[in-house]
Amino acid sequence: MDDRGALFSLVKPSDRPDLGTVAGSFDPARLTQARFAAGLSKAKLAKLVGVTPAAIGQYESQSSTPRRDLLPLLARELHVPVEYFATGRPIGRVDGSQAHFRSLRSTSARDRAKAIAFIEQVWELTFALEKKVRFPEVDLPPIDRGHADPISAAHALRARWGLGVKPVKHLVALAESHGIVVSLLTMANADVARVGAFSTSHLARPVIVITPERAKSVFVYRFTVAHELGHLLLHGEVAPGDKQQEREADQFAAEFLTPRSQIVNLLPRRVNLSRLDELSRYWGVSVDSLLLRMKETGTVSDASVRRGYQKLNQLRSSGLETQEPVNAYPGEMPSLLAQAAELADQAGYGQIDLARELRWHPARLREVLGAEDPRPRLRLVSDPPQI
Repeated sequence: MDDRGALFSLVKPSDRPDLGTVAGSFDPARLTQARFAAGLSKAKLAKLVGVTPAAIGQYESQSSTPRRDLLPLLARELHVPVEYFATGRPIGRVDGSQAHFRSLRSTSARDRAKAIAFIEQVWELTFALEKKVRFPEVDLPPIDRGHADPISAAHALRARWGLGVKPVKHLVALAESHGIVVSLLTMANADVARVGAFSTSHLARPVIVITPERAKSVFVYRFTVAHELGHLLLHGEVAPGDKQQEREADQFAAEFLTPRSQIVNLLPRRVNLSRLDELSRYWGVSVDSLLLRMKETGTVSDASVRRGYQKLNQLRSSGLETQEPVNAYPGEMPSLLAQAAELADQAGYGQIDLARELRWHPARLREVLGAEDPRPRLRLVSDPPQI
């Protein structure tokens, strides 16, 4: 028998409960989570199911319980099975003040709520899989958040993970190997793209979620992941949204990906985009990031950096510089959850079983697993019309 079999404890899913059972064990937090995940306001949901917004508020505050005949309507509009609303399984609870958003000020409360629901469900999937598969232990250095600075935190993480001062290859695979769950949203959640990225350390395991908008360029994507690592280390218990926190997370990412002690001697003494492109590919960061590094290290004047950005923007507008999407780099695509699900499946606990335990539709499970390509799908007509 494969040794991995000892890591699993298979649970036979219970039969689907009837409406009376669901109504009798109705969990108001599940209604809120499902509504957030669907991106619906109380008023919109109320209109769809034929009740008042006040009634939806009462269901979510546990002041009253939905009628049995209303449960299928709620399930239909929120794209969940009816049994999703019943108690009996852990729920990931993340308050809006416990998650760090990459673009907090430019996103709506609706988009942030939808992002929060997603990160909660990522944790719930992780929790379910951890009952079957032994995940890597969370391995982050202890940081005194009251006194730590971004630079020392970046050095501490490099030391903890044994990176020395060399370039960080396969950043996402590295983070996952140290117990951090990374998830890349699919295009089905493209309306959350304005959030950019978000993370939380308030669950049993740190979670980082990246949106498709940040995956268009592998270098922007890597910097974003490093930025979120900075939040996890520096700002875990601090209320998010402060501009200073964002600056610190950027400083952490820059130092973690391009240690000053190494990069300062490699940067050209004048803005040379060809040389910066070489360094960009070696260190896995964008040319933009290296231009900012030149400014920070005083390698060139601010005016030279501005001219460098102008030249770079001209190249991009003319189509002479192309972005490399993250899906071209396997080591940067999240795989922890998908691999765990595959191992569970090999032990006889397939995705249908997992979906039943979570009380999700299988399509939602595939979405949260990241089993779908984040790029839009090109659909071709197989049989052209006859002329």
